[in-house]
Amino acid sequence: MSGRAQPKRRHLTGADRSEAAARLARRYEAGATAQGLAAEMGRSYTLARALLLEAGVTMRPKGVPKGAKRGGTR
Repeated sequence: MSGRAQPKRRHLTGADRSEAAARLARRYEAGATAQGLAAEMGRSYTLARALLLEAGVTMRPKGVPKGAKRGGTR
């Protein structure tokens, strides 16, 4: 560690929050994971998930890639 304090992050509010939610929703619906989106943003999974839900996204079950069939045999 460098010993430096991390800069304070600005809260996402108003139009910035709506734009971030829409951007994440497009990426998630294209197959990105919520965890991956959070990492790209440098924010928590909890915030990424909240933004996705605000954008009206239906969350995929964890561990199920987009397009995968559930309940198949191994």
